[in-house]
Amino acid sequence: MIMKIKNLCLTLCASLLLTSMASGAKEVKIGMAIDDLRLERWQKDRDIFVNKAEQLGAKVFVQSANGNEETQMSQIENMINRGVDVLVIIPYNGQVLSNVIKEAKQEGIKVLAYDRMINNADIDFYISFDNEKVGEMQAQSLVNQVPQGNYFLMGGSPVDNNAKLFRAGQMKVLKPYIDEGKIKVVGDQWVDGWLPENALKIMENALTANNNKVDAVVASNDAHCRWCHPGTERPGAGGQSGDFWSGC
Repeated sequence: MIMKIKNLCLTLCASLLLTSMASGAKEVKIGMAIDDLRLERWQKDRDIFVNKAEQLGAKVFVQSANGNEETQMSQIENMINRGVDVLVIIPYNGQVLSNVIKEAKQEGIKVLAYDRMINNADIDFYISFDNEKVGEMQAQSLVNQVPQGNYFLMGGSPVDNNAKLFRAGQMKVLKPYIDEGKIKVVGDQWVDGWLPENALKIMENALTANNNKVDAVVASNDAHCRWCHPGTERPGAGGQSGDFWSGC
């Protein structure tokens, strides 16, 4: 269901942008600045967006910052210099882009923030999801399977506001169980850049620190679920890998 909603949002995103530029006869050039294409999720989103935009007659330039905010700012500046009409930005750090967005607006470029908000900036569009509700759904699916035991909390990138919203939603569900003593939180860490390899290192350390006595992991995306169980070569359906895990 969530994947279908994402596909719909990306299609809406492309249609919305091109409709807003429909008054001109020239080919619309879109710069798509992605925080990190090493993440499978963004590869899929890129393909959906580019396919739809090209069907509508646009040309899309895609660049990945590989999880580096300085690189992303430089790439956005490069897109501005190339004369794009629209910027679609999946920010690595939405707190640091206000100046480069100001440059884009001075050039008459429309700016859309996708999935993550760009703070303190004059953007034209923002398309995302109810991330707090997603966090609630993640935690509830896990509690349904493991209503008591040792829980490890694995948050997303510490510079991504969505990660904080996921956590807020997760804690709405978990807190009553924690207060009643049914759930014990044995660790809480955030995954730099959302990178699966960082999640794996965190999970290995968590299992060592707790003598492998971890009953459940609240992870905020599927990539973390897939690799948060050392030695598991192929995760099971629904984000499970031997024990019960949660992801979006």
